[in-house]
Amino acid sequence: MQTSPNPSLAFNANQRLQSQIQDILEAINASESFVVGMDFSAFSSDQKTIYAIERSLGIVGVTAKRLPWELVNSHNQINWREIMGLGEKLTFGLFEVDLADLWRIISEDLPKLKQLMATLELELSSES
Repeated sequence: MQTSPNPSLAFNANQRLQSQIQDILEAINASESFVVGMDFSAFSSDQKTIYAIERSLGIVGVTAKRLPWELVNSHNQINWREIMGLGEKLTFGLFEVDLADLWRIISEDLPKLKQLMATLELELSSES
């Protein structure tokens, strides 16, 4: 006998995904606010901003790692491997991170990820 999928499980998965997307968007927005008006020189000489960026990018990376693999695999325009790996490094302090890499991620990778997360958030909210 085949059982039908439990709608509450699908709802919980949808809620979890929405929460993960919101966490990523909040961390990206925080990152953007930390560096507004800065260039690389100003960023690399401001220890408070560096720490703030490391924290927010750690959140982005670790949260991205918990996203459904179907979602990750269907959006290969995002450098998931680098974002997730950076999240691990920053969260667990495994390696020092090059400031030029952080700056590149902030300026190049995060805008693409933000756009994707905002689009997914709209799609999920229209399904609810």
